[in-house]
This record gives sequence, C-alpha cells and structure tokens, in this order.
Amino acid sequence: MTSADTATSTTTAVRTALRLAYSRALADFGLDAIGRARFGWRDRSIGSVVERAGTRQWLRVVWSRRQWARNAWWTGNQDAAMITGVEKPRLLDVRAWEEGPLVYRAELMSLLPGRACAPTSVLARTPGLDESWWTDLERNLDALAVTATDRTMLDPEIVRRRITVFFGIDLPVDQDDWVPSHGDLHWNNLHREPFGIADWESWGLAPQGYDAAFLLGHSLAVPHVAEQIARRFRRNLETEGGIVSQLYVMTKLLTRADAGEHVGLVPAVHRYVGRLLGTRMPLRRRTPIRST
Repeated sequence: MTSADTATSTTTAVRTALRLAYSRALADFGLDAIGRARFGWRDRSIGSVVERAGTRQWLRVVWSRRQWARNAWWTGNQDAAMITGVEKPRLLDVRAWEEGPLVYRAELMSLLPGRACAPTSVLARTPGLDESWWTDLERNLDALAVTATDRTMLDPEIVRRRITVFFGIDLPVDQDDWVPSHGDLHWNNLHREPFGIADWESWGLAPQGYDAAFLLGHSLAVPHVAEQIARRFRRNLETEGGIVSQLYVMTKLLTRADAGEHVGLVPAVHRYVGRLLGTRMPLRRRTPIRST
C-alpha cells in the first residue's frame, strides 16, 4: 500500500466515524438535519444547519484523541460565552462522549445570520464590503480586546522560534502585552449582511494586532484589501507585538503551503515579509545569552 493509499484510507475512516458521531448527535439533541453536512478543516469536524421545533440552529461535531481534548481549543466555543459586545453564535448545548481512544464533542449553537465573506479562508477576489462592515469589524475586535481571560492559544517560545527559523531574526515575545484575540480570523469565518464572526475555538490571548495580521495574511492575494487592513489597523500592527504577529502569521501560511494549502500565496507572503523587514528594521531583538 502506498502512502497515498494510506492517506485515502485514513480520510475515509475519519469521515465515516464523523458521520456516525454526527448522526448520534442529531438523535441525542432531537434535531432534523437541513441540507448537507460539511467537513471542516482537515476533517477535524463535521457540521450542518439543523432544525428543532421550527428553529434553525447549527450543529458541529469535533473529534480528538483523548490526550488532546484537555487543551483550550476543546472548550473555546463554550468559553466564548463570557465575551460581550461581539456578533457571534451562542452555544446552546454540549454533549461529549468517548469511543476507544477518541473523544467526540457535539456543540449546538445559534445559527449565525448572513453568509461567509469567502468560500475559503484565503481571499481570492474583492469582497465588496461597505464602510459599515469594516466599522463593525473594528468595533467587535475592540470589544473582544477588553474581555478578561487567561485563555492562551499560542506558545510564546514557539512563536519566537518559528520567526527565528523562517526569517533569521530573534525577537522578544512579551506575553505580558498579549490581548484577547479570535485567533483564526480569516474570510470564511467572517460573515456579511449582517456582520458576524464564526468559529471561536481558538480564541484567547495573543500578541497585539494578531487578528488584524491574520486577516491581512489571508488577504495577500488581493493586494488592495491587504493594504486596507494594514491602514485601518496600523496602530496595532506597527507595535512590537504587531510586528511579531505579522511575522508569525506568515510562518503559519508558509507551513500550510508546505503541506499543500494555498500554495499560490507563497510569493506574496515572501514579498510582504521582505517589505516588512526592510521598512521596520532595526527591530528590538532579544539580548543574546553569552556562554561562559
């Protein structure tokens, strides 16, 4: 059996298990499925519009190995209930169960109105958003930033090391300056007509400007949109935390491209990093530890 055959077999097995878990969740919650269930990123989840007593909602089922189900992302959507002033789904009910080495979590949420700004995380064409949408985005991120939380989705040492490995510079990553962030703010998680933000499993403390940097990175294929984000969120992106955020997001995009995701974005990422380092140098770097 080739590696490709093994990957196909694994994908089929995971999707079969997710479909069974999805069917169980429908029965446990007393829901009727509306439309076709869709698999999430790398088949980590399955979800669809559902209906109960005439009300449409959203059902999401995610799986994990038992040892990973203790991490903050596992309860992100539930913990997001503490966030106020942000247009997001409400978590209505949760069920979790184990099957062998795997753990499943079914989350029933209110249906976020509107539609996603793009069919994928990376923007491919001008979204045609009006000024009120951008104002809503700024207002929602400002409201999120004042949320009291100790959730942390990023490891500062990993952030620092990745920037060093990819770009050859060693920057200080001061976790004391981190602020609450969505953590996965891309175009498929942003809604329009009306504005809304979906998928809160990754939210938590991150370097200043992380959400703006994340959205900017996923907009590089449409330069004038990336420039608009850079301009609107300049006060955050031009801080030391903002520079760290931008560089780290670019490492994530390059890592995913190496795995075959959005490979066409790679030249734009390298051009952006070149401009960023060319205009922002010298940056304050960590003081090297001298050996004795």
